[in-house]
Amino acid sequence: MQLPNVDNFIKDWQHGVTYNICAYRKLSGQEMARAMQVFIQQQGKRQPKQGSVVKIFSVIGLGDP
Repeated sequence: MQLPNVDNFIKDWQHGVTYNICAYRKLSGQEMARAMQVFIQQQGKRQPKQGSVVKIFSVIGLGDP
């Protein structure tokens, strides 16, 4: 299976972190926000450092025609 190869960038202005959500297609703003939210919830108290770039791999778009 091929890895996702479309980069989608969203910035968390509150914490100063940029998220690169790597998916199988271009994501909508709502899809990017949801992926970022899920990642943050999974991290619990461990927040990325301000100014960092976090790469998230997503399966969104995998089965799209």
